Order: sequence, then structure tokens, then C-alpha cells
Amino acid sequence: MNLLGWSVELVNMNIDPRAVTRVTCFAVALSATVASGSAQADVTHASHRAFYEISIGRVDFNSNIVDARGRMVAEWRQACDGWTTNQRLIVSMAPSEGDPIESEVTMTTFESLEGDAYSFDSETKVGGETVEQVRGNAKRPGRGLPGTATYSEPRGLKLDLPGNTVFPFEHTIEILEAAERGERRAISYYFDGSQPGISPMIANTLILGKPSNATVGKYKKFGKLSDAKWWSVRLALFDGKAVGSGNEAPEFEMTQLLQDNGVVRKFEFDYGKFTLVAGLVKIVEIAEPKCD
Repeated sequence: MNLLGWSVELVNMNIDPRAVTRVTCFAVALSATVASGSAQADVTHASHRAFYEISIGRVDFNSNIVDARGRMVAEWRQACDGWTTNQRLIVSMAPSEGDPIESEVTMTTFESLEGDAYSFDSETKVGGETVEQVRGNAKRPGRGLPGTATYSEPRGLKLDLPGNTVFPFEHTIEILEAAERGERRAISYYFDGSQPGISPMIANTLILGKPSNATVGKYKKFGKLSDAKWWSVRLALFDGKAVGSGNEAPEFEMTQLLQDNGVVRKFEFDYGKFTLVAGLVKIVEIAEPKCD
């Protein structure tokens, strides 16, 4: 959920230059069948490759962005020892004046099933030029324990991770398990590698109502992978180093239609004066690995 930087040009248009990378990282969150606590229900995720079409959503009268077009491909693939993800997002955003702004984000991650290791590699380009890049890994003795994130880009950077930090793998599990239990809110520290200056961030998740049946809505004609109940989930990320007063504004907000098998039917990325919508247009199931 975490598309990292845009350019100064986007800043001048009142668009957070880090927002593009947040979007991709929030989409990077799948797992195998796992229970993260004795009181929590098992949840299962499907290995798949999903294709999304991006368009403009809500546009306020004073928005500097009036149109947008793009596409996103997100692959979640189960390995014998964890999950790998590969994603690419391309967006062309049209301002009220001037030429369209072309942005591209690519991201690869790996997260171990045990939750003790996580690696990330992300690059953001605007107009064909790299404006931000992060690469590194995080290690800890086990799930729920303190750890350390070490970056090779920016070189030499290290971050301490509190014991209640979740990686993207765990974050989706946390949301789905809370939803299955009928809870309406989940809060945790969140780390995906992006935004090292404000990481680990605080993720505040609201589960908006009861689950909807698989046949409800327009994203239901993709075979057995779309034959699953789903929730509307609102996610907000806050600066993890500034939270404390209770009056902080979120760094980024997003709503998604999240199925109980981990497939996201739709993303809506909220930039304040306008929103972008990424709707599912195609999905391909990926076979599970043969492990000893």
C-alpha cells in the first residue's frame, strides 16, 4: 500500500511524492495458510497474478489532477520457504494545465513463512528518471520480536523495528483474521522497506461492515479465484516517528475490496483532492510449489 517518491513537480501540485510507492506495497501482502495466534482463525491466500486497470475516481473542483490512466500487474507466488512478489505500476496523470506526468513503479519482495526475514527492492521513475529507490532486508529472531532493517540503498542505513512490527505478509493476515472474528479495527507498526524516514509506520485498518457475498459487485466473473466473500477495508498509514499527539494526519489512505483468499478486487487510492481506482480486469492462478 506505499509507492515511494514522486518528483518535485508532483509536490508543487500538492501530491505527496511518496504516495505512489505506498500503493504498490499495500498491494504486496499475501501468505500461505497461517495462524498467527491461538485465538485467531486460519486464513488462506491463493498464489496468483492479477491485472488492474487504473482510472480517475473522485475529482474535487479544486484538484490539480483532472484525469489519470494506467495499469498495474501484481504477482504473489508461494515458495517453499515464503512468499515472493513482483509488481509493476504505470500511471499517466493529466494536470489541469501542462503535459501528462508519466510514473512507473517496480517492486520485488520476499517474506519468510516464519516471519524472521523480509527483503525488498523498489524503484520509482517519473518521466523516465529514477526519483527514489530502496533496497535491503530485515531480520529478527521470530514473529513478534524486535529486529533490524538494513538498507543497501540508501547505503548503510539501519532501522530498529519494535517487537509489534508486522511485514506485509503479516499485515494482510492480521486484517483477515480480525475480519473473520468480526472485529472492526486493527492497528500495528508496519514495515515494507519504503519511507525509511518515517518507518516503521503505524497502520490503522478499519473493516467497514460485514463481508459481502462473492456474487456481489462487478468484480465477480474471474472464475474460482473470485468465488470468495470480501470486505471493504480502509487503510491509513501514519508517520511512525511522529505519532503521539493524537492529531496527526495520515501519510496515505486507501480503500480496498479484500477477499478472504487474499485477492484484492479493487483499490481506491486517496490523494485528498482526487482518487485513483485500480479495478481487477484479469486474474491467473499460479500453481503451488512442490516442496520436500
